[in-house]
Amino acid sequence: MPRPATAADLPQLADVLADAFSDYAWTNWTIPSQGRHERLRCLQLLYLQHAALPHGVVWVAEERTAVAAFLPSPTPDLPSAVLEHVVDTHGDRLEALREAEELVAAHRPDHDWVLATVAVAPAAQGRGQGGAVVTAGLEAIDGQGGTCLLETSDPRNLPFYRRLGFTIDALVSTPGPPVWIMTRTSHVPQ
Repeated sequence: MPRPATAADLPQLADVLADAFSDYAWTNWTIPSQGRHERLRCLQLLYLQHAALPHGVVWVAEERTAVAAFLPSPTPDLPSAVLEHVVDTHGDRLEALREAEELVAAHRPDHDWVLATVAVAPAAQGRGQGGAVVTAGLEAIDGQGGTCLLETSDPRNLPFYRRLGFTIDALVSTPGPPVWIMTRTSHVPQ
């Protein structure tokens, strides 16, 4: 059963995210190969601690084996010291990330929320935990109305997100992996 995440959950959730994204085309392209797993874990923890938990909605499986983080749009600015750490962690891939971000940003429709990340620990995949934490997060933000946006660089994710009510708005070619932009309009209770 999913529940809202707490600060005590974040280190383990950063591990889950780093493990799940360790072979993801986007992170492999935007994060240097040297020390990639630790860099990825560091970035996930920074975003969870300084953006998602204080400003958004973070849902976790009770066993801490799945997580979904939603951020309001526009996303809050990170503190300057945290932003410097993010920049340093991206190292020599920062310019590639900036270039791709400019291309993708031009295709984003207006939205109120962003499904910033979702992951399931590899050993727990296939048990419905990913869908459960995303659904819990969507239900938490649905009462506020609006549109939720997500981006993925893995075409295998498209059926999963479609089952949750997302539709494809754009497919953006970047110098690295392609990016599918998807949105879902909230279901406001009557």
